[in-house]
Amino acid sequence: MLNILVPVDGSENANRAVLYARQLAQGAGAARIHLLNIQTPVQGRAGLSRLITQDMIDEFYLREGQEATDEARKLLDVTGADYTSHVAFGHAATEIAGYAQDHGCARIVMGTRGNGSLTNILIGSVANQVLQLAEAPVTLVK
Repeated sequence: MLNILVPVDGSENANRAVLYARQLAQGAGAARIHLLNIQTPVQGRAGLSRLITQDMIDEFYLREGQEATDEARKLLDVTGADYTSHVAFGHAATEIAGYAQDHGCARIVMGTRGNGSLTNILIGSVANQVLQLAEAPVTLVK
């Protein structure tokens, strides 16, 4: 089975990557698309932990991740593509490369720009970092 990893953040570029991966999967005998959203938790302020529990924070990020994959899942549901959706927490490029390796993904398909922060512009985009870290081939979709 061909496993294709598509990191998604709800952006138009990510959705174009999903469409491209869908075409690849349709051309393969057996394929599964792995949608992956990375949530980067923000460090809390002192005193905030008295008002909000870690479970509440985890639920918030999980919900945000699921919302970010909504459109991508709809794009795959239309054709009945075999896929799985996952939300991870941490540094985006590291999580993407690690997920690809851990799940035997033969290919990573991702958008060139997402809903990233100013930090990505200053230290290099997530796509560039994934190119450096991933063992699997990476296809960038504009």
